[in-house]
Amino acid sequence: MARSFTASDAGCYVDGNRGIYATEAIVAFANDHGATIRHDVDCCTPGIGDLAGCDWIVDYEDKADDYMNDNYPVGDHYWGRANHSSDWGLWQLDNDDN
Repeated sequence: MARSFTASDAGCYVDGNRGIYATEAIVAFANDHGATIRHDVDCCTPGIGDLAGCDWIVDYEDKADDYMNDNYPVGDHYWGRANHSSDWGLWQLDNDDN
């Protein structure tokens, strides 16, 4: 059975302090929850991580955001980077969010 998330689960799931490796952890989180996000090995810089160095690394994170928001929606919350932060997780929408 797939895990469900509620507003009480809101918060950081991937610390932005991971720098260029944060996207790897975000994609791994989504894949652990059923996504099948794969990358083209040729896009990466050898030796610095699976996704680090990809020209289109933001596309992989966008796919993870989209997957989590589509498959694990939580009311007035969203999966992605927090406003004014590099942390990724489940966050409550602000009045400033669209």
